[in-house]
Amino acid sequence: MSHLWKSADKSIQKKVLKSDVFTKKPTECSTCTIIVENINITGMSETDLKEKYHTNILDGESEKMIVIGEASSEIDEKIERVICMMNINERSLVTIAMPLKQSDESVGNNESVIVKFEITLVLCKRHKPVWDWSAEEKYQVALRYKERSIELFKESRIIDAFRRFSKACKLLITLEPIADLKLDKQLEYNINNLRLALYNNMAICQLKRKNYQHVVTLCTKVLYKDENNVKALYRRGVAYGNMGDNEKATTDLKAVLTLESTNHSAKEQFDVFNTKLQESLQRNKDMMKRMFKTY
Repeated sequence: MSHLWKSADKSIQKKVLKSDVFTKKPTECSTCTIIVENINITGMSETDLKEKYHTNILDGESEKMIVIGEASSEIDEKIERVICMMNINERSLVTIAMPLKQSDESVGNNESVIVKFEITLVLCKRHKPVWDWSAEEKYQVALRYKERSIELFKESRIIDAFRRFSKACKLLITLEPIADLKLDKQLEYNINNLRLALYNNMAICQLKRKNYQHVVTLCTKVLYKDENNVKALYRRGVAYGNMGDNEKATTDLKAVLTLESTNHSAKEQFDVFNTKLQESLQRNKDMMKRMFKTY
């Protein structure tokens, strides 16, 4: 077995320094004790790395306990990925290349920040593999991930929040088609509700990032199951408007106002896109008039 491993995108490299007997690897929800030593960062200071990349694993004490799957930042997710390939008592040298944050001009001309460190997997209380989880267990873990995502969203960590919402959603997708599982009705209802909430939350993240087509796709999934979902109608309407489709925007926002006549945000957005729509219809009328006069 090779002692050097690289991820497909080359952003993670793991070189085994001290191997041990083969053991079953950590899985999602496994509790691991690790030691992280000799951290070396090229491209920024350790303080900046913690502030800009929100790492918990590379922060503070060298020995710490982590639960696989709980990482809230991209760099910690990459480290978790490495830990899931380690044997107990193995020590490896890990190199991670993180893309520069767009707003960061303090790091010179480097295209990425390179983080190197040694990591030892001391202990692992292994959790059973995901495919052995019950529907209830998957629901509870997805719910926990969603709650953490909401905290990240409130901290304006939109990309991290989106990744957590998405992770929770992928867990629930493994339960499809849900009708075939013959679950308790309340649990089935809870799972379906959580799934719609996750799509809606992913949509607001994409709206904040101005990824309007993704907003439309996610909200349409919600509306397919729940046609009167106000959040999905509002977010899709705003996305359509920002894509220049004022007709679809006003249709969705008008539906929101039919359901909630006092929704001020929807009224404001409806007025904006409806004005644009009426102006565009008027321009078309004027153009048609001019064309007929010509003939």
